[in-house]
Amino acid sequence: MPGPIRTRPYRELLTPSLHRRFTRAAGVSLLLCYVESFCIGDSWSLIWSWFPLGKAGIRTLLLFLCPLLIFVLRVALLHFGNRSTVSPFQTLQQYAVARDFYEALFCYTLSAWIFTQIYIWSVPDTADLGWIVQGRSWERQRLNERPIYLRSHYLILGLLQTVLHLYFDYDKVQRESNQTVLGSSTKETPAGVVKPVEKFRSQLPNIAREIGTISIGSSLLAPIIYALTIRSLAWRTSLFWARLFRYNISHASELSILPPYHYTLIFRSAWSGFLLLLLWRVSNLAFDIYVAQEPLKRGQPISQDSRDPNGVLINGLQSKKPLVKTFAYWELAQVSQNFPDRRVLIFRDIDRAGGPTWGQISSACLQTIQAVNARINGYGQPSPQQQQAQSRSHEVQSLPRIGTPLKEGQVMMNPPPPSSRREMIETKVGSFAQSIGNNPPSNYSNPFSPKQQQYLEAARNKLLTPEQQQAITPAHVQSQLNSYMTSFLQSWLGQPFRQTFARRVQSIVFGQPYSQLTLIIDAINSLTALSTASIKEDAYGKVAKDIPVIMRTFITTYQTLERFTATLPVHWTDVHFSEDQRRSEDVLMVLSALRNGLGELVKAFGGFEKEVGIEAQDLRVAKAIAGIEG
Repeated sequence: MPGPIRTRPYRELLTPSLHRRFTRAAGVSLLLCYVESFCIGDSWSLIWSWFPLGKAGIRTLLLFLCPLLIFVLRVALLHFGNRSTVSPFQTLQQYAVARDFYEALFCYTLSAWIFTQIYIWSVPDTADLGWIVQGRSWERQRLNERPIYLRSHYLILGLLQTVLHLYFDYDKVQRESNQTVLGSSTKETPAGVVKPVEKFRSQLPNIAREIGTISIGSSLLAPIIYALTIRSLAWRTSLFWARLFRYNISHASELSILPPYHYTLIFRSAWSGFLLLLLWRVSNLAFDIYVAQEPLKRGQPISQDSRDPNGVLINGLQSKKPLVKTFAYWELAQVSQNFPDRRVLIFRDIDRAGGPTWGQISSACLQTIQAVNARINGYGQPSPQQQQAQSRSHEVQSLPRIGTPLKEGQVMMNPPPPSSRREMIETKVGSFAQSIGNNPPSNYSNPFSPKQQQYLEAARNKLLTPEQQQAITPAHVQSQLNSYMTSFLQSWLGQPFRQTFARRVQSIVFGQPYSQLTLIIDAINSLTALSTASIKEDAYGKVAKDIPVIMRTFITTYQTLERFTATLPVHWTDVHFSEDQRRSEDVLMVLSALRNGLGELVKAFGGFEKEVGIEAQDLRVAKAIAGIEG
């Protein structure tokens, strides 16, 4: 008799799917490497300049190391959802010292260094980019500064790309679509999904213009940055490596007065910088396009390859890994809306460890939706860590004793006269302290005597006009400071310090450290689609008893989110706030999903609410939210 079927973790099926997407993105980058290999080659032969088995092929494989480092970085820092920070300055505070910054800096600078070596190796000798400059027969070899400047320029580009990578959050993968057309067949393309080729075609012109601007600007600014900051360090470092490779360079070799800023070198730095930036940006774009594809394999959910697809899907929904959980909810949304056979399998699978499949799926989705209410209700309350810290701070710890013990017995009687020198000193010091405490000086709060105050008042009236005296009052100074701060926040310099209403709502409502917006919407859409489909497909009637709980959860979440966004105070740094900004795009997406879900539930179960167990008040509120009359 065969044993029970082993339920594979969802991660085991997701990993091969991600590998296939990674391979496709790498193929796009490899093709671009081949094109750039032809562009930087020194051979203009009709055959060998492009023949893959020659230098062009070797350069292509070496150039592929540059985007490969970027792919490794993207896999390590991959996430869905926006960062949950209240301002760009808080983002800088979190990531300037975080491991993400140093990983990105290492990958981009190493990729830039590899590209530099390949480019210098590929250009002809007439470019004068060798390590040394051969002097006359009686002169010693001199270090060539032209390749030093070119390497420094690439490292500057690597640092710039690192800043852009973290500032624009290249690690975030944007989902193709949060909602699909309900009832569409499996062969139809969901609403909002665009083919990869069309995405490349639409975004490449914008990318070319952006990196063209950056490459020209960096080629003009890099000479100034190089001369003022890193020229001496780059020269000494290159001199060390040149001597290490046993070049006959004099120890007295020094920098020239003027850097080697020939127009040919500036042109080469701009052109090669454009190629490097293009390789980085296209690699990031290819990664985003292919990883953001739906969790399908040959038109079927990726869990379909398992002998227990429902168990695999439940395992993904209950996973602690954000990436696995995101794809599992995404697949559940696809299954519930576009795959009737899988829906029927979910409804019929009632004999499972941990409860029926529908019960486990609905429980996971309801927990995701109810977490919104929990985060809103917990806003302003101390976290468990803060509560523990407060409890520890209230614990009184005994200090080391610095005086004599308290007297015991008849404490009201006069103490005996001191019998030793130490007791005499303690008695005199104590008496003096008591006299100061009981009779403080009359001028303790104001160190000036009345006569001195008169002199000060006369000097102030003589030296300052009434307007000047008014200008230095604390209230006026505070008002001026507030005015200057407001003007600063309204300018572009103050933009990183603004805590906008939308970002504050996102950080509170949708979770930390990244927004869980996609999970929430997928959970709402999945419960809605499965509930409405259960009328015809649920042969055992297991779904009907959970409809009141689902409808009440939708209503509570909708009302809580609306009330919170309407009453949340505006931060004082949000100087451009207006009341129509209280509903941000993310909040509107959740409210729309809840409203549509309630509308579908009312249409499906409104005719027999008593049989299902829906309370009249819940039905009335659901109709009001969905805009259904009657």
